[in-house]
Amino acid sequence: MSLTHNVHRLERAISLASGATAIVAGVCQGGSSGVLKALGGAALLQRGISGHCVVKGLISDPRSELQCLRECVADLRAALPKLQKEMERVKGRQESRLNHALEETFPASDPISP
Repeated sequence: MSLTHNVHRLERAISLASGATAIVAGVCQGGSSGVLKALGGAALLQRGISGHCVVKGLISDPRSELQCLRECVADLRAALPKLQKEMERVKGRQESRLNHALEETFPASDPISP
C-alpha cells in the first residue's frame, strides 16, 4: 500500500511552514485551544511531509482513497498484536528494574528504624 502524492511542491512547503508555526503557537498558547491548534499544525505537518492529503483524495477520487484508508486500517490491525507484545515486554522490564531498585534501596537485612 502506498499513498499517492496528491499535494504538490508549493502546497507541501506551505503546509510544512504553517504546520510548524501552528504547533509552536499552540504549545506557547497552552490550554485546550492551544492543544487543538497544535494538533491542527501536526496534521498540516504530516500533509507536507507525506505529500498526501486524505481530504483532497476523498474529493478527487473517493473510491481509491477509501480503499487506501481500508488498507491502512488493515495494516494497523495486523501490527497491533506485535505492538502489544512489545509493550508487555517493556512493562515487564520496567517492573523488574523497579523491583531491583527497591531491593537495593531497602535490603531485607537492614533493621527498620523507629
